[in-house]
Amino acid sequence: MRIGIYKDTLANKRGADVAVLALAEGLRERGFEVEVFERPQLGEKVAEPWDVMVSTGTNEILDLAAAFPERFPWPVVQQFHTNPKSQFKWKKFRRNWKVRKALRRVDVIQVLSAEFIPQVAKYGTKVEVIGNWSKYAATDSVQPAERAIIYPAAFQTVKRQDLLIKAFAKVAGDFPGWCVKFFGADKTKHAEKCRRLVAKLGLSDRILFCGFSDSLDKEYAKCAFVAFPSFAEGFGLVLADAAMFRKPSLTVHDWIGSAAIGGGIVTKPTVGAYAEGLRRLMSDPALCSAMGDAACGFCEKTYSRDRILDAWESLFSAFSRHHT
Repeated sequence: MRIGIYKDTLANKRGADVAVLALAEGLRERGFEVEVFERPQLGEKVAEPWDVMVSTGTNEILDLAAAFPERFPWPVVQQFHTNPKSQFKWKKFRRNWKVRKALRRVDVIQVLSAEFIPQVAKYGTKVEVIGNWSKYAATDSVQPAERAIIYPAAFQTVKRQDLLIKAFAKVAGDFPGWCVKFFGADKTKHAEKCRRLVAKLGLSDRILFCGFSDSLDKEYAKCAFVAFPSFAEGFGLVLADAAMFRKPSLTVHDWIGSAAIGGGIVTKPTVGAYAEGLRRLMSDPALCSAMGDAACGFCEKTYSRDRILDAWESLFSAFSRHHT
């Protein structure tokens, strides 16, 4: 089967870009002929014969719909790498209308979580829930080498690094020697706001801005647990990554489902509630260990690479070369 995957740009090499390239690699290993292409190649590539085309976002489906205003010459699978509602832009009425119109033409919409089904079911097409897999392999149980809390995420308002900073400030005095490490792109206005807040609270020696890193395996391995107070995610892959190192997560939403089986703690999105969550994990290493084991077992089974690729292979098997 020949599969085209259209991503308008792969310049960021993070997030959706990584997921798209990983999917392509996995499908090739399963015997599919897969090609990923970007916008400069669009005109050339859409003229080629495909068994199925994967649109990786709303910019992409708009481009494909513009190229084929009436009818796509192949089945189209529409991916949402984030919460679908986040792809509809404020006051961009015409763009949003075009996206909705295009979504009614696709054959399958793929979302990362079942909670997103109601958002896309209204388009009258088949919906598939397929999550992501961690790039890390599950590790054996290890004791944390540091009294460190890590938060891997780009500095954006919705990621709420400021919530973690304020919550840690409430408990820091009771836990000397503990620190928070932020990993993520930090050349943003939100990052500067967070730096000023840390300085104001007198915690510059205990809340560290470590910048972006392509691989955090050593940090996951030696930390005590992961904080993830993000308000808006499609999946929360950080939580699955942490689980592979048997580390629990403190969140404000059970993004991947592991907390439901004891793999982490979900608090209300308030400073006081999050501080109590920090206190509980910081004061109980045995609890952290048990939660980390539960998270690892859940994610290893539910979001294994083989299981996710099986789901994609099953989806693609429904399409034949001739789309009528």
